[in-house]
Amino acid sequence: MSLATPSASPPPSGLRTSPESSDQKLAALLRWLEDGGARFPKLNVVRQENGERAVLARTDIATGEAVLQVPRSHLLTLEVAKSSDIGRLIRSHVSPDNEELYLASFLLQEKHRPDSFWKPYVDSLPEAFPHVPLFFSASERALLQGSFLLTLLQFQDYSLRQDHALLCQKVPGYERFSVEEFIWARLSVSSRNFGLKVGGLQGRSLVPLADMLNHRRPPDVLWSTSKDGQFFEMTAQNTIATGLEVHDSYGAKSNDLLLLHFGFVVENNEQDEVFLSLGLPEGTALASGKQKLLGLSSPTARQPFKVPLQYEHAATQRMFSFLRVACATTGELPRLAPRLLSGLGSIKPLGVANEERVLRSLGEACEARLAAFDSSFEEDERLLREGALSLNARSCVLMRREEKRLLRAWLELTRTGLSLLRMPRAELERLAERPESPWGWFDRYVREAVLELVRRA
Repeated sequence: MSLATPSASPPPSGLRTSPESSDQKLAALLRWLEDGGARFPKLNVVRQENGERAVLARTDIATGEAVLQVPRSHLLTLEVAKSSDIGRLIRSHVSPDNEELYLASFLLQEKHRPDSFWKPYVDSLPEAFPHVPLFFSASERALLQGSFLLTLLQFQDYSLRQDHALLCQKVPGYERFSVEEFIWARLSVSSRNFGLKVGGLQGRSLVPLADMLNHRRPPDVLWSTSKDGQFFEMTAQNTIATGLEVHDSYGAKSNDLLLLHFGFVVENNEQDEVFLSLGLPEGTALASGKQKLLGLSSPTARQPFKVPLQYEHAATQRMFSFLRVACATTGELPRLAPRLLSGLGSIKPLGVANEERVLRSLGEACEARLAAFDSSFEEDERLLREGALSLNARSCVLMRREEKRLLRAWLELTRTGLSLLRMPRAELERLAERPESPWGWFDRYVREAVLELVRRA
């Protein structure tokens, strides 16, 4: 599927609500929750200098203490959305697999109902998402030149507009919701839903107040549903002193997803991943056969891989397996075909020569990605250090800097791996016996792939 250039985004804007109006809406939300039986006596919601909200500890919170309880009646669950007027229409005319469509459409329905039970919650949601890339200006997007985030952003814009067009076409009366409103609702859902898995509380849900906690890993609180399924609960997993911010975790997400859906980037994110586009080496033997084995549409097609700095990760294993097949010689390929056709796990290293070709191919892919950026890693470091960037510009520079950091790390693996594959076994064994690994994050790759190949050779 080819993607069109992103349409003009909804008008970028800051928070249009005045501080006074925002405080009134927050007060109405908290009253609505308390009247419904919610409990949060030790939490205090404040407005930060940047206009965003944060949740602080009103008094000391002890480990294991319940800091928030929201009753089922005030949880906007998938069940509530599906059983509503708009939910039944969507289910009967479209029946989509994407649960977010039900929740977003329910928000739109209730936003247009002045007497809605959910009005205090809907009113408390952000009116705009100025720090999400979908709303970035052209000059801000230009800072992402070379980043794979631009491809994800293009797809996000396309899919949101396609979903809105489909609903307007299939669901009677849906055209009363503009595409701008629809995008607001979808972003509200994607940036703040919880995946509930207990009792009758199944699927994605929106949880008032709980969705105001900011992200940090590890978090200060863990959340779940009560055993009877009647409450959503957040429990402290460490002590939190008076006045300190209380953090939740948005999950183990890579920076592209954090920026795309939440509007921020984490430095040195241990869950970060980088995209690499891989294909068959030019002039490779048995290209048509390899194409079929690897499921490529043509011998020149590329396959994207999103990999973390972890050799043992399933995505990384798939990438190395792909390359070992792609770089196999006519003598190696027949031995691989039965394993691939029977779907037997990952492809282990085949031999020193094959692994050298694998590392060279991987290194070329990393270098190609790095060459697509119009700034260097060092330039990004300088811009971030000087601190003269706007919030959005800083997110863009930090995003591309972190992508380069991962690409440089993978490039280091390929260069070190090639060097070690040519090293005498005795010397390599001495390095492996050191109490502290000389290979850092790719120590496991060296021990499980390189060292084993050198021993076999």
